[in-house]
Amino acid sequence: MLFESSLHLTRRRLLAAGAASFSAVPRGNAARSFRLGCMASMYSGLRLEEAVSRIRKAGYRHIAPARSHAGEAIFSPEVPAGARAGMLRRIKDLGVEPFLSLGGFAGDPQNEKGLAGYLAQLDLCADFNIPIMVGGGPWYYQKFPNLPKTAAVWEQEVTRFYRGLEKAVRHAETIGVTIALKPHTGITATAKACMEVVRRIVSERLKICWDAGNVSFYEGIYPDPDLPALASQVKAVCIKDHLGPRGEANFPVPGQGQVDHDMMFRTLFAAGFNGPMAVERVDGRDGGKLAPEVADERLAAANRYLVSVLERI
Repeated sequence: MLFESSLHLTRRRLLAAGAASFSAVPRGNAARSFRLGCMASMYSGLRLEEAVSRIRKAGYRHIAPARSHAGEAIFSPEVPAGARAGMLRRIKDLGVEPFLSLGGFAGDPQNEKGLAGYLAQLDLCADFNIPIMVGGGPWYYQKFPNLPKTAAVWEQEVTRFYRGLEKAVRHAETIGVTIALKPHTGITATAKACMEVVRRIVSERLKICWDAGNVSFYEGIYPDPDLPALASQVKAVCIKDHLGPRGEANFPVPGQGQVDHDMMFRTLFAAGFNGPMAVERVDGRDGGKLAPEVADERLAAANRYLVSVLERI
């Protein structure tokens, strides 16, 4: 326990030093503004109008749209191309702006069918004027948290993934959407690993979505000491907190776990970050299943905490 505490403290000092080293960088007006939203999928069981009403009451004006609400396709390839502009108007008329998509998890560029789905999600973003699509790399485990894939299988998957990802990036370049991969084990497990991704395929349309909660949950690292080196490549943030050791599925309201959001945002803003930030989870140990009334309370609490942190920065 003493070793773990010392290591934790060392990581915090390293990250704090990194954030401080950026403090002299001129940041302009971007440091004074921010776009904070949430994942509308937390209310996917409700009709779109009720879901957005609750999101607005919790304090948010931006959303990562859900695939469907109460069985109605909202942000999905199922929505005909000719109907997408109308759906976007409907969403905006309710008082929120779609600003981020998790569509990268709805397709797998390792194979032809999966790549087609990946590209369809990129096109969906373009049609909804969403500038960033978040995804992850290939899954590293046979069984999380202690049984990884064999080296041979893993290397083949990584090769296939990069081959497909490069095609997806070229498509993203033509339609003006940025693919932002986030920590999710494997090739995006940590800030250091994410740096290797953006070095391998160099493009303004391939960047990183930071997710400190995932780094804590999947890797047992909080904070990540290499975030200052990666910060300039971070174009979006998925916000979740995490409490407990590696692999413990406990995602409390931001500010009630072990992620240091103040330090994280200071590091990112000092490097010029001005992208979308979306609250992804507030379900604690409930496994993603929250009654709407509970989600209301927790999202509102998350908003109060995050706004106070962001305004202070």
